Amino acid sequence: MKEIDELVERLDSDSNVDGIRLDIADLIAKSLAQKREAFGYWEKAHLAHAIAVLAHNVHAGHRDSTSWLRLCLVSIESAYIPADKRSEDYTARNKQIDALTFDQLVDDIRKLGGHD
Repeated sequence: MKEIDELVERLDSDSNVDGIRLDIADLIAKSLAQKREAFGYWEKAHLAHAIAVLAHNVHAGHRDSTSWLRLCLVSIESAYIPADKRSEDYTARNKQIDALTFDQLVDDIRKLGGHD
């Protein structure tokens, strides 16, 4: 995914980690909007994970750390894996993920700075 590749390059070369965080939040918001009509367990799990690791990075107090941001980008990219290339049975479904709603995730990413 071109946007993810560009963000990874920026993580390697750009010292403005706060700006990259905001762009990642925007990418998550955009991904949520794109996936709204096909928002199944797979998309929900990966985008919720992306939001969680972004929040961890924001609130961890290590302003220049990028490891969690890289993991976040992997999760966003995973949300786009086509259905025929997924291994959805690799783990049991989780009730807490099932209970998450699209609107809750949109609200959470807005709180982190992402726009839709």
